[in-house]
Amino acid sequence: MQPAGDISSPRNQSAGDTGLGARGQTLHDYSIGIGLFVLAVAATLTAMFGLVDPLSVGVTSEDVSQSERISESVVANHSTARQPNELRADRIEATLDRSPDQLKSRWGVESSTNLNVSVETLDGSAVASHGGTKLAAGSTPDQRKTGTAARVVTFDESVCDSACRLVVRVW
Repeated sequence: MQPAGDISSPRNQSAGDTGLGARGQTLHDYSIGIGLFVLAVAATLTAMFGLVDPLSVGVTSEDVSQSERISESVVANHSTARQPNELRADRIEATLDRSPDQLKSRWGVESSTNLNVSVETLDGSAVASHGGTKLAAGSTPDQRKTGTAARVVTFDESVCDSACRLVVRVW
């Protein structure tokens, strides 16, 4: 008499069955299954972090508050006092003609922080100029996310057609 668990037993084999199904899971089956599971988990995590990435990377509240504070200071210190947000073009030009380190010192920004102040057209396509001098100063932001504050301003002289945007970026 043969033992009940023997795979060569005729009652454990159906017609056309070679007996391989009764041996259980092999190392190859296990490896393929675990590999597919790991790939599925990795793809799911990558997709989840890709969706959340724009909400969590780059800009800090400190960057945003610094850019707001600087833009407020520029408008307050360079206004004509005739109309709200009307700036004196000669004073803006003199301020933005300074080095980035002088600007950081003036506005109390840490030396490790990058700063960009520019006067742009309303659609943001070009930097405005006054007397042949571009109204922009500081580092050029590359593809990084920046804390940005923008204000619509006018000038006492003809700098923009109707109005410009004063844009302060901190990163």
